[in-house]
Amino acid sequence: MNPFQMIYLIILTLLLIYDFFPVFFLSDIISPEVLLGVMIGLFLSILFKKDRHADHGAKFKEQLFSTLYLLSLVGMLTALGGRSTIGISLNNVFLWIVLLLSCYHTFSYWKKAKQSET
Repeated sequence: MNPFQMIYLIILTLLLIYDFFPVFFLSDIISPEVLLGVMIGLFLSILFKKDRHADHGAKFKEQLFSTLYLLSLVGMLTALGGRSTIGISLNNVFLWIVLLLSCYHTFSYWKKAKQSET
């Protein structure tokens, strides 16, 4: 995992914690609308960034880790009693559509990795 992706995940983690527990911190600085925009922007920048290297196996692992990490984080924050102010939840259709898009990209990296092995 490259340092930029780690920074994205750290920022996204902090934003999700703020979203689920708004009295935790940052409540005077960031409004829910700005939070939603930043989260969508970060997700799209990760999802649609250009390939910096041709190692599809590494891209597959990064994409799989990121998807599972974020899904687990949403589940954990929900289990801890948090409630998203912008509507992110495990029963939100939008979350599952985004997850399907992510799975599609992950599968395409896996397929390219398998093709490059042969």
